[in-house]
Amino acid sequence: MKVFIVFLGIFIISVSAVVFQGDLGAYGHELLLLKEAAEEGAAGAALCLNEEEYAKGNLVFDYKEGEKYIEDYLAYIKRNSKALSEGENYYNIIFQDDKLGYSLENVEKIPSVTVEVKVLTEDLFRVPFINVTSLERRAQYELPEKEKAKNYFEKSGS
Repeated sequence: MKVFIVFLGIFIISVSAVVFQGDLGAYGHELLLLKEAAEEGAAGAALCLNEEEYAKGNLVFDYKEGEKYIEDYLAYIKRNSKALSEGENYYNIIFQDDKLGYSLENVEKIPSVTVEVKVLTEDLFRVPFINVTSLERRAQYELPEKEKAKNYFEKSGS
């Protein structure tokens, strides 16, 4: 009987470890997809520039197009993510450009787009002692400084 009890204890611990390892792999995959969504959203939104302001020499983002890009990308990436497809998704966009201004930390006045993606979902782990119900990632994409961008385009154009 003693051998049976020891075997049963080792078996239960082993099954719990295997289940935890599988859940941890799925959790890592969800975080990777969320990171990709935040980075791609920030980079894509940074490409949406206001053409009229750009022609005047100002770097100003097209805010509506940038937000639409992020919404479309989140809808696209949902097919690969259980948390994104089944949970509640929130995102926050912070534009820093010549029109909206720059944060105090951005002393060099580099235009940037910051995207924060948050997902509220059911518990991602099946073991009772770990409870993870929200995932959050943030990414920032910075455009080159005006002088560097100007020099780059002058060199490549000639």
